[in-house]
Amino acid sequence: MKKAAFAALGTAVLTTAASADFTNAVAISYSKTVSDFGGAAVTVGVTDLYMISNDAADTLLNVYNFNLIDGAPSSFYQSTTGAGWSPTNLGGPFDNQATREGDSFVTIGGFGTNAEQVNGAGEGTGLDPNFGGNSAAAPGLNAGWFNSNPPSANGLVGDTAVGLGVLIGRFSSIGAAPILNGSTLSVTWNQGLGTDASQGTFTVFFPAPGGLALMALPGLQQRRRRGWAQSSDFGRSAGSPSETTTSRSVVAGTGGRSSPGTNPPFR
Repeated sequence: MKKAAFAALGTAVLTTAASADFTNAVAISYSKTVSDFGGAAVTVGVTDLYMISNDAADTLLNVYNFNLIDGAPSSFYQSTTGAGWSPTNLGGPFDNQATREGDSFVTIGGFGTNAEQVNGAGEGTGLDPNFGGNSAAAPGLNAGWFNSNPPSANGLVGDTAVGLGVLIGRFSSIGAAPILNGSTLSVTWNQGLGTDASQGTFTVFFPAPGGLALMALPGLQQRRRRGWAQSSDFGRSAGSPSETTTSRSVVAGTGGRSSPGTNPPFR
């Protein structure tokens, strides 16, 4: 039986100016028993991560400088036929409940409202070199992932289990759901090809009842930067946290795809 609990990512600062932004990220934690390849039953605790937006045109481009809190699991559950952190469902005889609903992965959107990892879901999600590889037990220090084909608009917000937003990952463990409170991440987004890019940094925390509705309000967000984005800059993370804090806009471009590991940090 699914037992859901809400958590939000991002220490928010209330400002007076309203703007079209990703305002926070939200985690839903629950437990369920799923059927893996061959019919084996597995009980997993699942934490789904979403970015919340206040504008239907917002399009997520990447997640970077993702760091799990000390004490978070050192490894996460992967289904037999969905192994790897890039979204994977091979379809046909390899399509099963564990892959759809229990497998761990990261993504830049590309999922339906029910967040099931169906065949083709999250296609085009690339991993930053800091992630540690597709077969890593857990994301590495300052891990990142990105939409390698931005014209697909996989990161465009839509209806989700937590409102207007986009799915960015699922973290599952055998038994209890992973506790990610205190983990940190940064994101880049725009409103389509050729538009201004913005960045924000968030810290995992659990809001009081009613906190989810508050976080969707315009102007409620953490550190944010806005500027034109170079097309070659969306394929990797932005470096160390200090670089993230001080980085500014880069030269104009379209926010197109790039090869991971070949681009400079955001400047």
